[in-house]
Amino acid sequence: MINIGTYLKHPMLAGLDVLVRAQRRLEALLGNDEGSFAEQEKAVRKDIDKLLADAGFAPSEFVTCNGYDVTRRGQKGRSSINTERLVERLVLAGFDRVDALQLVLDCTDTGDPSTWAEVKPSKGAKVRK
Repeated sequence: MINIGTYLKHPMLAGLDVLVRAQRRLEALLGNDEGSFAEQEKAVRKDIDKLLADAGFAPSEFVTCNGYDVTRRGQKGRSSINTERLVERLVLAGFDRVDALQLVLDCTDTGDPSTWAEVKPSKGAKVRK
């Protein structure tokens, strides 16, 4: 587990302050023109997440930067059944294709987990807008 605290304790997070300021400015502009700023803001959050990941931060770990808690968030990938693969395996095992289709729930694929960065004011911090 990473020792949380100020980003200045983590040399690999050099430049985080610039990204946090950019993300906050873009988020403030999102209400004005959703289309043009949404993609830019998303790209900056992706850059922040990559910086945190490269520095060894796991999901739910955070540092403070410019009065904001910068947290690495994540969720598991979605699961779905790969019916074609399952049916083919069951047919190879000697099952009738129709019977194999009824056993579909035995096989699932799980997608890659996703992560993202979250930037919000720290408790009690006074930050400029």
